[in-house]
Amino acid sequence: MPRKMTETQYMEELYLIINEVNTAIECFYTYIEIHNYAAEDKRIFKVLNENPTFWNINLYSLQTTFFIVLGRIFDDGEDTHSIHKLLAATVAHSEFFSKNALGARKAAAGLKPDDVDSYIADVFEPQVPDLRVLKKTFSIHRVNYDATYADIRSRVFAHNILISKQDVGALFDKALIGEINNMLYNLKDILDALRDLVQNGRRPEFGVRTYEYQNRIKQRVRKTFDRLVLNT
Repeated sequence: MPRKMTETQYMEELYLIINEVNTAIECFYTYIEIHNYAAEDKRIFKVLNENPTFWNINLYSLQTTFFIVLGRIFDDGEDTHSIHKLLAATVAHSEFFSKNALGARKAAAGLKPDDVDSYIADVFEPQVPDLRVLKKTFSIHRVNYDATYADIRSRVFAHNILISKQDVGALFDKALIGEINNMLYNLKDILDALRDLVQNGRRPEFGVRTYEYQNRIKQRVRKTFDRLVLNT
């Protein structure tokens, strides 16, 4: 049984996990884009190789942070902040998603009583089975994380476990960029659907959102390198 939460505690948990997913996204795509830009532009590659220790430390830091944060997101420990705890609390506290609860939050934010009544009249009020869909949508990513990324996080980054270079290579060979892309998109998609539900009473929909974070991070990395490395 998940621990009981107040509505305030639930909101704090929601935004904490949203921030964790955003951090994982920033680290992963920054790491990827530095490699991509160096592979595409010989000038970038030359500068990186003139200062290899500095850039390797930065790349390793991004990679380490990504896997550590990903591990925190998927952690199923009872005393941890994780998406498991958040989704379990979501199902356990369907009262947070009632029309009355949403109306109270809108009133507290300054909406006038007549406007509150009008606002909540047609919002989606989920039942427990509707909330369980969130957990079901997430479950495939839990399977993928356990199958591949939990070992990388635990054996390579979180603990100093004796493991050969060949074994490390074998672990990373199982990590697929496309699979990570899909995992990060769906984590963000689930959390945004949940935030829209609790903030605005919108029925959760999945796979319909488009995000610009990959392009935004790509442009930021390249702009930074152009200024700092190429002096352009």
